[in-house]
Amino acid sequence: MISTRISDLELIRVAKELPMGPRLLVELGQLINDPDTDAREVTALLCQDPALAARLIRMANSVVYARTTPAESIDQAVGSIGFTEIHRLIGALAAKQIAESNLACHGIDGNRFRLISLFTAVLMEELAQAAGESPRRCYTVGLLRSIGMLALELLSRQGAPVTPYDPATGQTIDEWETAQWGLGNCEAAEVILREWRLPHETVIAIRHHYRPAGRHNPVIHLLTLAAGSAADRFQGIRGEEAYWKPTEENFRKAGINQLGFQQASERAQRTFQRLQATLD
Repeated sequence: MISTRISDLELIRVAKELPMGPRLLVELGQLINDPDTDAREVTALLCQDPALAARLIRMANSVVYARTTPAESIDQAVGSIGFTEIHRLIGALAAKQIAESNLACHGIDGNRFRLISLFTAVLMEELAQAAGESPRRCYTVGLLRSIGMLALELLSRQGAPVTPYDPATGQTIDEWETAQWGLGNCEAAEVILREWRLPHETVIAIRHHYRPAGRHNPVIHLLTLAAGSAADRFQGIRGEEAYWKPTEENFRKAGINQLGFQQASERAQRTFQRLQATLD
């Protein structure tokens, strides 16, 4: 067992070993939120990862988009389906990248982790408008809410042995993580995403979405609701069950009622299925 807190520098170091997709999603979101950004800048950013760019072209040529003429380059793909859909596809690819291996210590297989991350993202995007928030930022925060878990898993493979999570102990997941590394995955995510220059409101949402009571940032409550919905659909991550009990405060501060939430969930399901189809 690790008795001292993992340092911020250690977390930042290990985050550099994560696949490029998550960081590219952050940078892309920041770029296209600028109204002066043009397609050339987006193309230049995406070309930093040639393998990911090639996969993106294949996805843009999917039957989902019914193109009559296949895109042959990343700039053609960007031009044909637009910034918003490119951002969604990069998120889907990032989710696939980060789920290439199981999270052994946390006891979750990679594919289920990917499904949870992607559905949380698309539901956050749908919920954003009701709260007056940026859909792209909400999509990003939904996709990356568990990035801290990935960093802790990497640390477990490189350092002292870690006792795998056992739900029979009655510990929540962040209580177990704190016993092992000196901090929980939400705190780890905060360190990493600040380093990646994600906006403060977005980072804080991840930091506090396990325990949103008394918090006023709408994105915190949106994330609690969206993550709970994803957990219901895909059996969730063991040890998080106690966090997903929606309250009247969650809906009120998120700026949405239960009917609106249900309607957003239905729209999110359609987007989720479309993105899933492009990955096949």
